[in-house]
Amino acid sequence: MGLFNVHTVSNAYRSDYFQYLSEQWATDDNEFTGMWNRDVTGAASIARVNTDIDMPKVSLTVPASQSARLRSLYTFRVTPSKFSNTENTTMVRGGFLEFEAKFTTVANMDNAGFFMGFNSSTTGTRATADVVGFGLVGDALQTVTDSSGTETVNAPAAITLTDRNLYKIAITEGQVEFWVNGNQVATHTTNLPDVLPFLMFYNASESGGSSTLDVGFCHVFYRGFDDQRAF
Repeated sequence: MGLFNVHTVSNAYRSDYFQYLSEQWATDDNEFTGMWNRDVTGAASIARVNTDIDMPKVSLTVPASQSARLRSLYTFRVTPSKFSNTENTTMVRGGFLEFEAKFTTVANMDNAGFFMGFNSSTTGTRATADVVGFGLVGDALQTVTDSSGTETVNAPAAITLTDRNLYKIAITEGQVEFWVNGNQVATHTTNLPDVLPFLMFYNASESGGSSTLDVGFCHVFYRGFDDQRAF
């Protein structure tokens, strides 16, 4: 894990001048202190698995009727009405999130609560107001933005959740774009919150059995006013 201030040619696409999060789940001693808060019920667990050559990861393993929440201790800027691609009074033109994820036993996941993305509450779920991220509906992927309890949602097609997929969220002036595996699957221009949320991964299982959310490498970063490259 790292929170870095970087300005190099190789890392310019991530931040140029701004602090960002970069997590690779590689710590041998399973240490989360410093960046992450873990919140579980019952026998649910949140553990690093750095021996998986397909995807070094953190696993949120949740028995039936229990839950697990992994939340950043730090907040990030999710302010689409404040970001600007042209206004020269701001240093930041957008905020961006990318992460790998893989699901096990999707049918047991509680669609009403499951969430991956930016959440304003320390105890947030999919049902919390003022969020930007991915949820589930009918055991399939859903994109969601919520401002003060009013939502915009979309349901991308043909995403195999049990595969390793690369998820991205681009928050720029007046819009939020959602990407999966390099394909833009939704653009939201309504119900966009201006908040300082946490990065959050929340998994809850229904009464029928257990489920697991695996999260691989993840980054949160900003782009400066002079960085005009596409996401």
